Amino acid sequence: MENVLLENMTWPEFDEAKKKIDTVIIPVGSVEAHGRHLPLGTDVFAPVEIARRVEKKLRKRGKDVIIAPPIWYGHSFVLDVYPGTINVSADAFKAYIAEILREFAREGFRKLLLLNGHGGNHSPLILAAEEVAGEFEVEIWLINWWIDFRKEILEVCSSQGHAGEDETSVILAIKPELVKMKEAKGERKTKRVRVIRKDIGFELFPEGVNDDPRGANRKKGEAILEKVSEGIVKLLVGEDGQSY
Repeated sequence: MENVLLENMTWPEFDEAKKKIDTVIIPVGSVEAHGRHLPLGTDVFAPVEIARRVEKKLRKRGKDVIIAPPIWYGHSFVLDVYPGTINVSADAFKAYIAEILREFAREGFRKLLLLNGHGGNHSPLILAAEEVAGEFEVEIWLINWWIDFRKEILEVCSSQGHAGEDETSVILAIKPELVKMKEAKGERKTKRVRVIRKDIGFELFPEGVNDDPRGANRKKGEAILEKVSEGIVKLLVGEDGQSY
């Protein structure tokens, strides 16, 4: 299929496409601080690019999917202490995602893939998916690219973390003109138990970072994008290459 982006279709084109396609990929992210070196849109840029690569790989295998417009704003309580983070409450975010999933289910899609790029979205996305899956005969996949493919990513990078080596490498591969590597610095911060406090972001994410990004480079980013997109394709088509 030549036109795979939902926002570029006319309604007759979409109506015709959904007769042949049962899967839609919905990139989900956030607008939030990613250190002093990465753009606020990092968590959207990554899943959008991964979705594009997944679609291209699937098409070569004879399978078409539709890519929905990304969900830009997400739930980002912890990093809301930094300028530029646009936090949506968990309840509002969950309700919004559920409505979007319902609409795609009503349109007849039977596999909805939430391709998530932001950790704070995880729990609301699960709750929204469970709610809609209980109402429709639909299968909803939640893929957190940096978690579900951690093993593969750590074959490329020495560490992972918010605005860290892996994420910085990915953005260097996607939008190098937006990365300010001279400002890249940080370290890994952890707590033994989860502490919830309105200003905890300053402690866990000093300067908006939770990892050392200085080892990042474009080559690593390309390798990560390739491993993650290929991994998703293999999950969708099956290890034996059979169509899902």
